[in-house]
Amino acid sequence: MVPAPQPGPPADLSPPVLTDGVVRLRLPADADLPDIVAACQDPEVSRWTLVPSPYGEADGRAFLAGQAPGRAAGTDVVLAVEEVATGRFVGLVGLHGIADGDAEIGYWTGPWGRGRGLTTRAVRLACGWALGGLGLQRVGWAALVGNDASRRVAEKAGFRVLGALRRNLVQRGTRVDGWVGDLLAEDLP
Repeated sequence: MVPAPQPGPPADLSPPVLTDGVVRLRLPADADLPDIVAACQDPEVSRWTLVPSPYGEADGRAFLAGQAPGRAAGTDVVLAVEEVATGRFVGLVGLHGIADGDAEIGYWTGPWGRGRGLTTRAVRLACGWALGGLGLQRVGWAALVGNDASRRVAEKAGFRVLGALRRNLVQRGTRVDGWVGDLLAEDLP
């Protein structure tokens, strides 16, 4: 039996403006640099993500400059999360390792954007675009064990948390335990 061909990465990862009227997802811009740097200096972002620590302006500039190659290759896209009412940048949501109908999602929110459901809305928008507009079949999620905020967002966005894997994530050179989950195209409302 010949296996069915697997879809390659999408050709264009420059999304349309994605919004639900409360949050807007767009490509990050140079104007976001001060908020990116401020958020990545927050102890909670540093504690639970893979961003460099300490995080400075040079890190933020390198991040912004490094986005185009992943989009051009069709393997990675990171989107700025903006609160519609204020126009303020509140965080990032990214789809990584896009290949064969699959991607991994990652996200963080600055302290000024937390506690109002903005990240859950952003994750739903990104997943709807990935599983609908990009035609992916699955979006995976992983977080360090103990990152309850990330887990709550994932569950509210429809992800099934499948369990924990021992030492499956690498954070700043150290292997750590991680929760994993996924969202399939048929799981979308």
